[in-house]
Amino acid sequence: MKIGKIMIGAFAGALLMTGCMTEEPIKQRATEERIKLIENSSFTIELLNAKTMINDEGLLTVDASVLLSRTGFFRWLFTGDPKVTVWYHFTWIDSQGNSPAPVQREMAALPGNILDFHGVAPDEKYINYHLTISLKGPEASSEAEHKKENKQELKKTYVKDGKVKPAGRSQARKVADPKAQKEAKPAAKAEAKPAAKPAAKAEAKPAAKTDSKPQKLTEPFN
Repeated sequence: MKIGKIMIGAFAGALLMTGCMTEEPIKQRATEERIKLIENSSFTIELLNAKTMINDEGLLTVDASVLLSRTGFFRWLFTGDPKVTVWYHFTWIDSQGNSPAPVQREMAALPGNILDFHGVAPDEKYINYHLTISLKGPEASSEAEHKKENKQELKKTYVKDGKVKPAGRSQARKVADPKAQKEAKPAAKAEAKPAAKPAAKAEAKPAAKTDSKPQKLTEPFN
């Protein structure tokens, strides 16, 4: 009995702690075909924002933000929040669809964090980009064939009519959080009620005729 009470108390305390840590959910998401998100079996990543611009040196600049999912409740209860390694690299693309070998980078983050990525093209000739963010690890440097396939895919994606369209100044398209859309219930359909009937017109009745009798005067006292 005591052990059961202790476990119930610990469970209730954990629920209270998670309630305290819960923040207002971020409902806004973004979609951008030039950003590839690779998740693993434990965590997910969602794009919040992405934009491009040309800086004062004439170089393409990219800024993107993603949301790392929270730890599952039972995993958090027994192991806490683990540090998650996030790998990423920018691929810079010139007007012909060619790109140099990307530089792999990594960062450590906690579940539930918002991660910001900033990249600047190495030369003015690079007019577009592709950003890969992965939770599964970096690409192996020995996979030469795989890299060739990736370059061919990039050319198919970015080269239109023999040229690459410059990214210039752009903003990722905003979309609603799909989870919030599922949870939202449609508003109840109001039933159409028939219009109220106009009140029946009251018939004017003639006033009752009263007999006018002369008023009897009181005789004066003698």
